[in-house]
Amino acid sequence: MKRILILLIVLSVSSQLRAQAIFAHNDYLKPRPFYNAFELKVAYIEADVFLENNQLLVAHTKEEIDPSKTLESMYIEPLSQKVKEANGNLYGLTLMIDLKTEGAPTMSALIKLLEKYPEIKTCSNLWITMSGNYPPPDEWKNYPGYITFDGRPEGKYTIENLKRLRLISTSFSSVSNWNGQGEIPPKEEAKLRKVIDQAHTLGFPMRFWAMPDFENAWDKLEAIGLDILNSDKIDELSKHLSN
Repeated sequence: MKRILILLIVLSVSSQLRAQAIFAHNDYLKPRPFYNAFELKVAYIEADVFLENNQLLVAHTKEEIDPSKTLESMYIEPLSQKVKEANGNLYGLTLMIDLKTEGAPTMSALIKLLEKYPEIKTCSNLWITMSGNYPPPDEWKNYPGYITFDGRPEGKYTIENLKRLRLISTSFSSVSNWNGQGEIPPKEEAKLRKVIDQAHTLGFPMRFWAMPDFENAWDKLEAIGLDILNSDKIDELSKHLSN
């Protein structure tokens, strides 16, 4: 009985750790932005952000901008509440902010917004990470230490730059043309492993955006060492990993 109990605990912890490798891509397009991903303990929650009329607005494209969908109301305010409920210690969450407008002005507006929420800036196991049109690495030192960045495999980083990285990402199609069906062809696997190993050599987890997003692809990519599974189907993926 004791062995069974230990096994169940190990399986439960393992399931939670694996589920935390999920990247909730375009989370803001889902019926319950932020909350569903947070309840699943997804490790990365993404919001695309435009700076429009001095407001940080969440949208996939400029044509879809809605003045009522602010970063503050959709993500920062609910995140602040969850941090307070957790007494400043979350499960290990990264809020990914994909900057769609020019980096420096958008970053300035973001930092001004976050100054209103000191509990977010000082929270344990919470990272605010920039992707998209962020400023170049030689300017990262100009931003508060609680801001981290999404690196690229081809990036050239100094020791100081590396301290500001959170993960390494690139598009799947820039590395491989595998469609996610069946086994990964050996040549394609070698190309994927090379990029994953580059990220690991730097000491960071690897993500491919726009990767094949279904069970076979999840399993095969996880098997070759991919750390973060980028998905628009986080409910299905979380359930699949837990099984």
